[in-house]
Amino acid sequence: MSKYLEGLNQAQQRAVQHGDGPMLIVAGAGTGKTTVLINRLAYLIEQGVPAEQILLVTFTDKAAGELTERADELLPYGYFDHWIETFHSLSSRLLKIYGLEIGVPTDFKTITTVEAWMLIKRNIARFNLKYFRPLGAPDKYISDLVAHFSKLKDQNIWPEEYLDYVAGLKKANSAQSTGDEAEALDVARLSELAEAYHVYNQLLLERKLLDFGDQINYCVKLLKERPNVARILQRQFRYIMVDEFQDTNLAQYELIKLLAQPDNNLVAVGDDDQAIYKFRGASLSNILQFKDDFPQAVDLVLTDNYRSGQAVLDKSYNLIINNNPNRLEVRLGLDKKLRAGKDLKAGVEHWSLVDEPAETQAVVGRIGELHEAALADWADIAILTRSNRDADRFVKELESRGIPAHFMSRKGLYLKPVIVDTLAFCKLLDNYHESSALFRVLSTPAFRMPHDDLMELSRQARHNNRSLYDSLRLADTMPEVSGIGQAAAGKLVAMIVRLSGLAKTASATKVIATIVRDILASYLDRDRQVEEYRFLEQLYRKALSLETVMPEAKLKDFVEYLEMEMDAGETGSLPSFNEDSDTVKVATIHSAKGLEFKYVFVVSMVEERFPSRNQGGGLPIPDGMVKDKNAEGGSHLEEERRLCYVAMTRAKLGLYLTGFRDSGGVRKKKPSRFIAEIGVSTLADDIAVSDGELGKAVKRLDEPEPAKTFYLLPEKFSFSQLEAYDNCPLQYKFAHILKIPAEDKPNLVFGRVIHAVLHDLLAPLIPSVVAPTDLFDIAPQAASALTEERLWELFDRHWTDIGYQSQEQAAEFKASARVMLLKIFNLTLENKQLQIYALERPFSFKVGDYWLKGSIDRIDRKPDGSLMIIDYKTGQPKNKLEYRQKRQLLIYQLALEELTGLKVSSLAFYYMESGELLEFTAKESDLAKVQNEIAETIKSIVSLDFTATPTELCKYCDFRGICEFRRL
Repeated sequence: MSKYLEGLNQAQQRAVQHGDGPMLIVAGAGTGKTTVLINRLAYLIEQGVPAEQILLVTFTDKAAGELTERADELLPYGYFDHWIETFHSLSSRLLKIYGLEIGVPTDFKTITTVEAWMLIKRNIARFNLKYFRPLGAPDKYISDLVAHFSKLKDQNIWPEEYLDYVAGLKKANSAQSTGDEAEALDVARLSELAEAYHVYNQLLLERKLLDFGDQINYCVKLLKERPNVARILQRQFRYIMVDEFQDTNLAQYELIKLLAQPDNNLVAVGDDDQAIYKFRGASLSNILQFKDDFPQAVDLVLTDNYRSGQAVLDKSYNLIINNNPNRLEVRLGLDKKLRAGKDLKAGVEHWSLVDEPAETQAVVGRIGELHEAALADWADIAILTRSNRDADRFVKELESRGIPAHFMSRKGLYLKPVIVDTLAFCKLLDNYHESSALFRVLSTPAFRMPHDDLMELSRQARHNNRSLYDSLRLADTMPEVSGIGQAAAGKLVAMIVRLSGLAKTASATKVIATIVRDILASYLDRDRQVEEYRFLEQLYRKALSLETVMPEAKLKDFVEYLEMEMDAGETGSLPSFNEDSDTVKVATIHSAKGLEFKYVFVVSMVEERFPSRNQGGGLPIPDGMVKDKNAEGGSHLEEERRLCYVAMTRAKLGLYLTGFRDSGGVRKKKPSRFIAEIGVSTLADDIAVSDGELGKAVKRLDEPEPAKTFYLLPEKFSFSQLEAYDNCPLQYKFAHILKIPAEDKPNLVFGRVIHAVLHDLLAPLIPSVVAPTDLFDIAPQAASALTEERLWELFDRHWTDIGYQSQEQAAEFKASARVMLLKIFNLTLENKQLQIYALERPFSFKVGDYWLKGSIDRIDRKPDGSLMIIDYKTGQPKNKLEYRQKRQLLIYQLALEELTGLKVSSLAFYYMESGELLEFTAKESDLAKVQNEIAETIKSIVSLDFTATPTELCKYCDFRGICEFRRL
């Protein structure tokens, strides 16, 4: 027997010894898949196959590195010519050799998703976008476009195919001549996408750039169009093995099929039950249809599990069979039920806790018990979450109890507090009038500006209409600012004066090193705060990397580069960590794939958390162009179930599935539907929680009271304030408590101009005395004011180019404003019985114990004497208004009815871009609901709860640059 077969079970031996022809190895979790792959590679070499004729393809650099390391340990000395590659490294390697055969320059550079975003951003004018370029947020859809292009390339769809498809739609639409506006708009939308895809590819070619999808597709193109090159490569790679086959996309599978011809000595290894990368473009259909493509292929299932106890495997199987019939077990009539290879006493428990804090404490408490009982080292335990948002509370609780923990995120550098501080310093040296960065810097331990002094300096800046920096320079002349505050202000101004010159002349790396030495080192302990210095090292390396491609890069260039990365959704790569360190690992399930632990806690197993809601798939590929039979990788619920299966099969001995019933909302949370499918009963309604919130509060009674910060709250609240608080309490604190100045956004400047012009234009239509039930034709003196000449006179009076990012953007907004105003002007003239009751009507009314203030854009009187409230919108109309979108007008109705005693019969949004009036009637239940919500929101503000609640809205927040809690 070959030494490479020793110690393997019969199924593994068959896989290793497989000769010629295709083979599908369905390798369940923990069944020794890596061992089979490496031993097969070694066995083939032992049988006389040259190493360079064997190709082993996997997905990540980490997996390729581990496979290479195992191969180098196993193979005799000198066998280093084997091809163990990721799909992208294989494609890049082949194109470097043969790219010129199809016109691909061999000196191409591969760009990342973020760099693709930047490429489009810098060349946005070339895309001629209209549908996908909203006036107020021209960058809004860039990420969606990049994702759409990636989907197209995953399915090997070229720009020419897209353009031809749209041309066919236009021709068919023209022939039918149905006049269907919705259909015509959809064709125009697809036409814009197809043109954008073409322009994007042109930009890549012009700059000798390829993205990851290009690497695969150009290799497919090479093999299809150059049979002479195909023959060379097919003869070279006599034996091909594909790892994690369930994660391939259509283009990657097409590449492998072409390389394997004509002998098809292809071994595909994967597990359809572990297909969890649909969001990366993986196609479940590849593994499901392998036997259709290779009917002569041998099937082999590895079911001897060497990781988990049987109880864990049985419960996992109970869950995954709910994905039938979309599984290989059903499709091919296989037996995929895993059997434990070791006699392990394993258990599965479900906990249902009262709320999130109780869940957090119960999980961390049990972890402490396992370690104290010597059942596990810290490294033997993992907490697995469905998303990043659940990880933070567990990390904080572990750290508060002195338990070493590590969050296994590979992203998030730019959110680390020390990096946010450093970037705030950098921004100040580039633009020392940036108030939000000043606030962040003054709050660091390097300066320790007292809060009251910060508030006073901000008040002085607003009162005297100057920047916060100018107030800092004058701080020593302000008796209201304490001596400590004046010293902190002087210290910061001196630092800015000294370093801002350096920032203009020196490299970005030199400036960062200076900031670390002269500022951060004053409060960071290199021996104790090792992690913070590792983060700074990573940031420094980022600057070094930029300087290799842009040697003349200064600090301004580096800051601009990072801001573009963050706008594109990049959070920054974290430095690598030692997975073997003796720490409890907190990880998302995606990050934990391939790992194993004695004890695993799968947390937040409640509906809408796990399984999560289906967020949709961005811009879909038109149905008529989809090449993949199962492009979406099965239903969202099936993908979530596979993800849960992966989480469960990480556990060796103990598996804890935990959840909670109360998350602060009106409705109680239901246990995840997966709990019932798994077939595990709740061990106890409430696991005993050591200390708990009450216990912690009792302990704090003996501690000295921390100094409380005094916040000056508004006397009256506005809807925009309440909306800001509901979006994120920390955003509210920055804007309305600390009053950090924020630059006007172009769409806000634009909106103010439109409102001002409309107010002055329509003001003559308001009668001095109006009978409650009378309608009237527009009076002659009012009609004389409604002239186009006066409209443009008012427009010229109110328009300003200040507040826009460029003259080009200002011109674009100005042209759009003229179209909107002319549209509403003509509609006003057409309405001969228009009765305007009020314009920009201010109000103030009491809700419970608090006052609410605001201003209503426009109020019209209807024929029956009742009122209609109109709010102007400069954006696109909604197909359907949800309750949250109606809240502002509901508040206006409550206020107006109380102030006037008149009935408000309808509410409306007027969308000026389209000229549509979307009218609705308020429900009594909604009016009562919004009153209660207002009261509850104000109570939370008064309680000084300003805890950050990161969401997708973070990307639009004025303070995202100084907030380490933001979501990117």
